[in-house]
Amino acid sequence: MSVPDTSHARPGAGSDTAPVWVRNPALVFGLAAGVFLAGLGLVAGRPELAVVALPALVTAGFGARGRRSGLGIGGGAPVRTTTELAPSDSGRGVRYRTEVTATDPAEAVAVEFRVAGDRRHVVVVDARTAARLSGTVPVTHSGPQEILRTHVSLLGPGGTALSAPAAGPVASAVVPPPHLPVQHLPMPHRVTGISGAHDSARPGDGGEFRDVAAFTPGDRLRRIDWRRTARRAERPGDLYVRRTFATADALVVLVVDGRDDLGPDVTRWSGARHGAHETTSLDLAREAALSLATAYVGAGDRVGFRALGGAARSVEPGGGTRHLERLRSTIATVTPTGDADGPTRMPLVPAASLVVVLSTFLDDQPATMATTWAATGHRVVAVDVLPTPDLRRASRHERLAFRLLALEREDRLAEMTATGVERISWQRDDGSSPAVQLRLLSRPRRAG
Repeated sequence: MSVPDTSHARPGAGSDTAPVWVRNPALVFGLAAGVFLAGLGLVAGRPELAVVALPALVTAGFGARGRRSGLGIGGGAPVRTTTELAPSDSGRGVRYRTEVTATDPAEAVAVEFRVAGDRRHVVVVDARTAARLSGTVPVTHSGPQEILRTHVSLLGPGGTALSAPAAGPVASAVVPPPHLPVQHLPMPHRVTGISGAHDSARPGDGGEFRDVAAFTPGDRLRRIDWRRTARRAERPGDLYVRRTFATADALVVLVVDGRDDLGPDVTRWSGARHGAHETTSLDLAREAALSLATAYVGAGDRVGFRALGGAARSVEPGGGTRHLERLRSTIATVTPTGDADGPTRMPLVPAASLVVVLSTFLDDQPATMATTWAATGHRVVAVDVLPTPDLRRASRHERLAFRLLALEREDRLAEMTATGVERISWQRDDGSSPAVQLRLLSRPRRAG
């Protein structure tokens, strides 16, 4: 997966936890060893054993002093822990800054970081360093996700007491997907906008040559074709003008199937959590949707967004930088609902639009909708976002189940293609770029 843009990462909230101080087990064992050695030296008449036991007894005395000062068994003053997230300077993850402020005197602070993917890192520093901990968490997936959570434990002066690990704040962020540069884009069957970069079917200014016609009121003088007039004029005053096609913008609607989120490992398709470092179908869908939205808006076209299930709102078609930012934030929030088999309402799309359906097509609902849109006159492009299946961990029964599912899926895609739906794969086995496939679909189309 490409490096994601983390400009939309949000700071996490802080939390206050009261540490629960307990005796250091090492202090208890040291005290027991000191008493044992002192008693053994007294009984055996070995004064050197008492000398050896003296450091342990002195340490126990410091421990008793710590208990009298409030660092023994019981609660202490609250510990303030805050975590802030920001884009990393290299763009390869999310940068965090954690501050741990303890009111009680502490000789050391132990902070356990649990980062994305259930990886754990423990650092033990002094109280001053604990107030400026920072680092970078690498991220693999886009969308809403937990970035970092902390657990804090304190070590009292002299190591005589310590606090039980207390949960700190949980820092989450919405990581926008990356986008691929796309230059060649498929167009709808006809463009109906008022102005834009594409040739429409109606006469106007700015497009390619249409025909030569007699001058009529309203025609501009600069469009007079003097050569044609000299050859074709039958009487004085006859003028002929060159007419062109008007330009217009395209209308594109992106429909993302956010009902499920599948990784390459087919053994986890039954609902188990996918691997932390695996690019999933929703990662590919978000990347494809943002790539297409960025390219179309950059070309001056209007782009809308519809979510087929999933937790994301719809965006009406529009253009411009602000609209692209709205699309980017909406696409990043597409998350699975957990009910991939439930009925889904067919989204409404404007007339004369190009409909791009991004789905795994593992069931009939997205394929049926794509076929229906194609039958009503829309140009429909199906973007297959299913990751390349990995069968290395699959059992014999799982391989058989996957084979049946793959056969049904191929039949579904073939029927969809036969009805006029065009198809590309965002992640192909041969490694070809989606931009190459889009270029094959971008041949100019002129409506009648």
